[in-house]
Amino acid sequence: MLYFVFAVMAVQLAVLTALFLLGRRHVLGGDGPEPAPEAYPRVAVIVPATGDHPGMREAVASLLDQEYPEFTVIFATATADDPAVGLVRGVAGDDGRALVVTAGRAERCGQKNHNILAGIRAAATAEIFVFCDSSHLADRRFVTNLAAPIIRGDAPMTSGFHRIVPGDGATGTIGMAITCLALHLLQPIRAITQPWGGAMAISRAAFERFGLRDLWGRNIVDDFSMGPHLHRFGVAAWPVAAACLDTPLAGMTLSRWDDWLTRQLLYLKFCIPPGWLVSILAVFVLSAPPVLALGLLAAWLAGPACGLAALGAVAYLTAFLGLGLAYRGLCPRWVGVFPWLRGYAATFAMLAWCFGRTFTTNTMSWRGIAYEVGWGGVVKRVLRRG
Repeated sequence: MLYFVFAVMAVQLAVLTALFLLGRRHVLGGDGPEPAPEAYPRVAVIVPATGDHPGMREAVASLLDQEYPEFTVIFATATADDPAVGLVRGVAGDDGRALVVTAGRAERCGQKNHNILAGIRAAATAEIFVFCDSSHLADRRFVTNLAAPIIRGDAPMTSGFHRIVPGDGATGTIGMAITCLALHLLQPIRAITQPWGGAMAISRAAFERFGLRDLWGRNIVDDFSMGPHLHRFGVAAWPVAAACLDTPLAGMTLSRWDDWLTRQLLYLKFCIPPGWLVSILAVFVLSAPPVLALGLLAAWLAGPACGLAALGAVAYLTAFLGLGLAYRGLCPRWVGVFPWLRGYAATFAMLAWCFGRTFTTNTMSWRGIAYEVGWGGVVKRVLRRG
């Protein structure tokens, strides 16, 4: 039994080390900004938007302040009275590059997908679609960085990501930062690269050729559904290290982190069921070792137990926390050692908890709307109050 326990610990440490080494350069910016393209085909930046939350004004302003010469930013809301409409118009003023469209209520797909498709219909002259969330800060080369590989012909589709910039040391804030960091580190591993809907681009020709309009029109989510769909055509997202958005975050509660991570894991369950099944083993390997190590130490302290096993547990925990400090070096803002390690340890417990929650439901709730979801992420029913 002890051999199995220490084998699991060794595998976890190997996975965490490999993830750090494989993704570190990409997270730190790779080769820097993409070279300027020779031509600038027209781009539509499509932003599904709702609400009025802290930081959204700055995020909207950053999307309008792009150096790309030919682009329009289309903000798509569900209703004309959504607070995001007034926010966008207040920030954009008379900027002719900003357009607000109303999608109406979704009946066959996720509301975000419905909004995006309304934005695409309004982008009549665009040759490249850039998709972006409304809650992250973009630098001035964001659109250029995402579009350049498509313009060069390197790939029909690109994807960036975002990094959490912690504004405090709350466990939820740091845990959220570490969770997103882990996903960011996975981006350059081409065999498993998945597009991230908050920062991705695709040529209009590829969008139509691969039937993404029909796919999104019946699915719960954009990116999780697109990844496996495009893999059937041998197409994967081209990871662009320089297309990284900043997400300032503070005061993140454990319940909000819990809801967010559970939702991400439900997307995996609905859209990539085989990946979700494989993740049962992955979650065990990642989350069980710290608990097992503490159990060995508790057994040694409680009575006669193998001192060598306790020594092995101490060695494992030292290596585990040491890796946590290595990950701390990838955080864009300084965080104290204790808050970071507390959030780091909590991440593994939260992963196990949230993954367990995915076994109990086939309903997705998001922004006040519930969706009954079937195989492949297909929306079977939209459930609204009233």
